[in-house]
Amino acid sequence: MNLEFAHIKRMDINKLTLNFPDEREKMFRAYYFENSHTATRISFILVALLYGIFSYLDYVMAGEHTVLFWKIRFFVVIPVLFAVFFLSFLKSFKHYWQELMFSSYLVAAMGIIIMIVILPNDFVYSNGMLLIFFAGYVFIKLRFLLASIAGWVSVFMYNIISLNYGNVEYTTILTNDFFFVGANLIGMFAAYNAEVFDRRNFYLYIQVAQKNKDIEFINKNLEKTVDRRTKLLNMRNEELHNEVARRIVIEQDLILAKDKAEQSDRLKSAFLTNMSHEIRTPMNGIIGFANLLREAENDEELNEFIDIIIKNGDHLLNLINDIIDLSKIEAGILHIQNQSFNLNSLTKEIFTLFASNHNVLEKNLVFTKNDGLTDDHSYIITDRTRLKQILINLINNAVKYTEAGSVEFGYEIINDQLNFYIKDTGIGIEEKQQEHLFERFMQVTLNNTPKKEGTGLGLAITKTYLKMMGGSIKVRSTLNVGSTFSFKLPVEIPEKQE
Repeated sequence: MNLEFAHIKRMDINKLTLNFPDEREKMFRAYYFENSHTATRISFILVALLYGIFSYLDYVMAGEHTVLFWKIRFFVVIPVLFAVFFLSFLKSFKHYWQELMFSSYLVAAMGIIIMIVILPNDFVYSNGMLLIFFAGYVFIKLRFLLASIAGWVSVFMYNIISLNYGNVEYTTILTNDFFFVGANLIGMFAAYNAEVFDRRNFYLYIQVAQKNKDIEFINKNLEKTVDRRTKLLNMRNEELHNEVARRIVIEQDLILAKDKAEQSDRLKSAFLTNMSHEIRTPMNGIIGFANLLREAENDEELNEFIDIIIKNGDHLLNLINDIIDLSKIEAGILHIQNQSFNLNSLTKEIFTLFASNHNVLEKNLVFTKNDGLTDDHSYIITDRTRLKQILINLINNAVKYTEAGSVEFGYEIINDQLNFYIKDTGIGIEEKQQEHLFERFMQVTLNNTPKKEGTGLGLAITKTYLKMMGGSIKVRSTLNVGSTFSFKLPVEIPEKQE
């Protein structure tokens, strides 16, 4: 839906037809249909059943007219009601559903009117007419204007038929008119207020949607402002560095002060850039439940509070560790240290680590590895520590977000390029979220999946490590099916396999 209504300050509807004067009317009708069509189907079934059940009264009271009344009920009115019910399952039904309900309302009303005219002194059928009024105004979700027209047309047709084609006394017509008009007025009042209420809810809905768009726009502008100021800060830092370098020849005594200032500036910039509101969440949990320790009613509740404090403490520690790692990378004090090692030994070490992981054990996951080389020929040269941290981050996410099934990781080496994959049968990731997956503090969650604790920095650090090592990473994922993370990393193969 297009919800560009920032210029509208009030609901602004026609007092008679209750229509919006602009594009909102079309949107409201779609909104009203989505919120009403299920109730309409149920109401049509109930009205058809009631219309059929009342045939017993024909048997008891209609006498020689019973067959005629049954023909009206079972060969005219009820088939029309069921036809509208079945049409409600068509996609095109929403374009003409109000008109169909209006028509079926008049058919049902005409059936009752014929019965009233034939048996004018039997007020059971007059009561049946009241049921038609309430069905049109309340049950089948006929809009106020059409319901009002249908109601007054029904009253008018009753009077025309009674006066011209029936043997009905004026007192009986007047009595029925009293009830019919009263029921019609009550129904109109109820339908009017109900539709005004629905339109007010819709108006609030589009206002909220517009506010959300405004907030989103402000956030985007804020991100651009932060990026712009970060670039400006980096430019100023570079200018400062050049200025200090120019003066170093004649100001040797300021070298030590300059180095300390630059180091402090780099650490401060890296820290401020990577801080997030995420750090407040576990801290609030620790402080909040620490205050509740005094109010624990029993040991079980005390232990529960302590467990929550420990859990939030671990979460906070992981967040701080990730921020420190990312700050080291941006400050330029973390370097890649290549070494020769046995890759199969590393995969075995990681397999042993996660085989006893609580997620694997509690969820009974099938955890497997697939080595692409034999143990004797699996020596490579790269940064073992960083490669291990990359694999731990990816596999930890896989077992965390997989509720049942399996997690598999493995590799192959083609033309001095290490190709690793981590495959799971977890919750998967929506396509629109995948493009932001490797951003900082981006933790993928789904509406139908409880949020998992995490810093949101693991994948950002992983991507940064791979970039520093000359590699790349990508993800393929299907929601509720699983995900496969794969990365490529250039490595050296020692001439002599130790």
